[in-house]
Amino acid sequence: MKYYKDLAQIGVFTIEDVVNITGNRYRADKAVSSLIKNGEIHRIKRNLYAAVNMSTLDDYPNRFEIASRITDTSFVSYHSAFEFYACYNQVFYEVQVSSIKGFQPFLYNEYDYLSFETNSLKQVELINGTKVSSMERTIVDSINMLGKVMDVEELVKCIDLVSYIDEDKIKEMLLEYDKDILYRKVGYVLSFFKDSLRISDSFFDFCNVHSNRYNIGYLSYGEVKSLEFISEWGLYAYKDLMHIIDKGGMADV
Repeated sequence: MKYYKDLAQIGVFTIEDVVNITGNRYRADKAVSSLIKNGEIHRIKRNLYAAVNMSTLDDYPNRFEIASRITDTSFVSYHSAFEFYACYNQVFYEVQVSSIKGFQPFLYNEYDYLSFETNSLKQVELINGTKVSSMERTIVDSINMLGKVMDVEELVKCIDLVSYIDEDKIKEMLLEYDKDILYRKVGYVLSFFKDSLRISDSFFDFCNVHSNRYNIGYLSYGEVKSLEFISEWGLYAYKDLMHIIDKGGMADV
């Protein structure tokens, strides 16, 4: 079990981590081969490994920790970030991962790890060994990618489980992307959570000042037939998002 304890402390690692422990690449390659053969580590994908808990035979790192090490800049995002923050209460077998440099999607331990490229590492936080987008960035990013990473019903249910947001951090992400339509989408969606999340009127003024409601947009292109025009935000959207939660679906929205 030489090197096993050191690698178990890391949890999820690359061959470069093994080199740092063994001293050179030759010993590192031999150690990895031996540890895999003995069942002490698992190969997740090319140059990514997980240490095994020999008592349970499960991996030490969880799916979020694995996602954090896929690339140097990878972090848990979108739907998976809501899961990390315990704002989603169903089993979801995709791990959505953002990174400056993309990677080939792969399957490991029944989870599909999906790659989403990003140009920004703003508000990426390290929490208990996991790199994850802040709750505020998660909300903005998910609205920005609505229809691609989750549907409106999932989004509303996730935000409904959020207990607090820092509206200044929402503003920071909106300014980072600086997209007219995104100011309006975020303003509209969060208007339904104004009281529960204690969002100020000045936040919605901020969204309006930075948007042009005459450029008509859609909250989610995949569900156009169910949308109504919301003149205040210049959006085709669901008139009452909270009705989705009350009805458990969108049929009567």
